[in-house]
Amino acid sequence: MRNILFLTVLFLTISCNNKTKKVKELAVIKENTALLIVNYELKDMTLEAHSELGSEVVSNFSPGKIDGLIGKTFIGNVDNGVFGGVYYFENQKSLDTYLNSELWKGIASHPNLINFKTDSYGIASISDLSNGNAAIRNTEKIKAPEGMSVLVVNYELEDMTLEAHAELGSEVVSNFSPGKIDGLIGKTFIGNVENGVFGGVYYFKNQDDLNNYLNSDLWKGIVTHPNLVNFKTDIYEVASISLVSNGVPIL
Repeated sequence: MRNILFLTVLFLTISCNNKTKKVKELAVIKENTALLIVNYELKDMTLEAHSELGSEVVSNFSPGKIDGLIGKTFIGNVDNGVFGGVYYFENQKSLDTYLNSELWKGIASHPNLINFKTDSYGIASISDLSNGNAAIRNTEKIKAPEGMSVLVVNYELEDMTLEAHAELGSEVVSNFSPGKIDGLIGKTFIGNVENGVFGGVYYFKNQDDLNNYLNSDLWKGIVTHPNLVNFKTDIYEVASISLVSNGVPIL
């Protein structure tokens, strides 16, 4: 639970000017929202067969089918042979319940899906400002995404307290508000205090916009920050079946 509650611990320590007062207020609204990122690889399975499997199971993730599930984005990187999902849950309890469910056990034991990796995070409430809170943002219902891409960023802290990291978040979040970065639909600020891992999940309209961000001065300033280390970036495409599972955010 500690990885979820880091929001309150972090953001209630921010200094009290007008901008950070708003951030502090947001910190106590949705302190339990949780995010799960799943990765796996294929064994003895074609991309076509994997796509068919996705179409067969996607209805299990439609709204209301899984307690506490806000939405799931089906993701994949064909070049790297990695697939999976980004799940948004109302709280850590519902996330844990899903990972103990028969549905999940059936997926994780599928003979053609191997090398599973699961990572869970708390969601910082400043994500409200960057259209990254799945509980309140709009989602596409009828139009399949063409080229929509997801960027997952992880990093660790070095010689930086959680309080200082929170202050940094409050300083930079306005850079990710709607309209500030070409093609950015939204960014979810994430963190797992127990594992010492922080970062973000970004949705871009297309791969070109994502690449432009990774070549921007803003990104270069983030990755060269002396207290943020061991960066890891993963890029995925969004599968169109994510429409069924409330996993395609829009502005």
